[in-house]
This record gives sequence, C-alpha cells and structure tokens, in this order.
Amino acid sequence: MAPIYYEEAVDQYVHVGPIRFAYRKFGAETGIPLTLLVHFRGTMDHWDPAFINPLGATRPIILIDNAGIGRSDGEVPLAIKDWAQNVINVLSAIEVKQTDLFGFSMGGFAAQLVALNAPQLIRRLILTGTSPSIGQGVIPPSQDPSVLMLKDAETEEDLRQAYITAFFGASQNCLKAGGEVWDRIASARKNRSGFLGSEGTNRQFGAFGNFLDPNQAKDGSFNRLHEINIPVLVAGGSNDAAIPTHNSYVLWQNLINSDAQLHIYADSGHGFLFQYAAEFSRLIGEFLDSV
Repeated sequence: MAPIYYEEAVDQYVHVGPIRFAYRKFGAETGIPLTLLVHFRGTMDHWDPAFINPLGATRPIILIDNAGIGRSDGEVPLAIKDWAQNVINVLSAIEVKQTDLFGFSMGGFAAQLVALNAPQLIRRLILTGTSPSIGQGVIPPSQDPSVLMLKDAETEEDLRQAYITAFFGASQNCLKAGGEVWDRIASARKNRSGFLGSEGTNRQFGAFGNFLDPNQAKDGSFNRLHEINIPVLVAGGSNDAAIPTHNSYVLWQNLINSDAQLHIYADSGHGFLFQYAAEFSRLIGEFLDSV
C-alpha cells in the first residue's frame, strides 16, 4: 500500500489532561516513526513537502502542534522543559513506544530535553539549525533585524518577507531558494493554520530567552549533553542569522558520549534543510537506516 503523504495527512486529536493536542501521522505504515518538532512560530502546516515526503516514503512520520500552537489548545509554555514534556505526554497518549526525533530551531531545543528526560523513548536524534542552552562557547543569538521582523510580522506578505529573509538571507541564491520554499509550503495543504499569533509568539520568545538564561541553566540542556548516548546528527547552514552556526559546532562538540555527526551546508542559512531538501532528507534516511 502506497504511503500517505504530507498533503493528505488528516488531523487527529488526543487529550492530555485538560489540553487537546493536534497531531498527524502519515508516511509508511511500518517501521520506527520519525517525530518532527517545528521552528519558531511554525505549526504542523509549515513543513516543506519536498523535504518531508521523501522521509515519509520509508517510515511513519508524526507531527505535533504543541500547546497553544496551530490546532492545539492551551497556552504556549514559557519553559522549553514544558514543551518537551508535552511531546513526551502526547507520544505516550498515542502509544508510541519508541521514535526517532527531529528538532528544527526551537524544536531542536525541545528535542534535546525530550531525549534527556525520556531516553528510553528516543532511538536516534537529529538536531538542525539549533543550539544547546547557554554554556561555555555558546553564542547568544544576536538581535538580528530579520529575526525581529519575523517575530513582529502579522500580515501574510510581511510574514512571507520576514520568513524568507530570516531563514534564507545568507545570499541572493538563498533568497531565491527561500521564495521557492515559501511557495511550496503555502500551496501544499488546504485550510492551513497561520503562523502563531502575537500572544503565543511573545510567549515563545520568552521561552527562547529562558532557555538561554544562565540563571535557568538547571532547566537547560548544556550541562547534560553528556547524558545522551544514542546516535545524533547535528546539521546547520553556513551563515545562520537566527541561531549562530557556531552553536551547532558547540552542540556537536559536547555530545561526548554519543556517536555524533556534524554537517554544515554551504551558502545557506537557517532554512538550509529546505534549501537542500533532497540532499538533506537523503542524509537523514541514511543516518536513520545505518546499523
């Protein structure tokens, strides 16, 4: 039976306590699922089909709208540890015993803590365009105008411009790729959720700051990265304006007890994974299928 692809995946819901979470499961019917956690302001409707469908051709895919995001109820948590616990709770509620986990940008913050706080749940970990919490060598993200523009944008055209600039502003070639990515995402599904609204965005931005606050290091990942002992793939763009590329190196360097790989993609920014959709999805497949 042919797999169901991203464009046709149906919304499903599960209650965890008082919150009704939205999720989708699609792709191949058998195998270890791959759960993907999305970027700042993103929802289940903000994945590039050129990237995600090749992954679903050979394995089940799970997408989740975290609390207060997209089609899920509740408030956006102000602590990344609570984002991670929501993911753990949803996977438990839908009876997932083991999954591979992919985290992009702020989704990568949460993915680190899922792997740390529920190690029996995660088989392999992929961290893209992301950073550990604050620690030695970690560069706090600068207040890049393009990122602030993405935070404050409200109209569809402003969001489009901010997304392309913040995620693909490394060069003219990247900007061209960013426009193509936006068009693929915008046309992939009917009745899409919009980007997270202003109230939820401000809470996300607060969670971002809390994750990188030295006074909250006990709730972060940096001092615990040595606890991760599963294979990890770390990847980033060569000129990331949203989260400094250097932090991918620091993350990889501190995964001292895992079989960690580091891949940096040339002439690319935060959205490298969509710019290099075919190449990166192929690398992920090889990583997940390797013995």
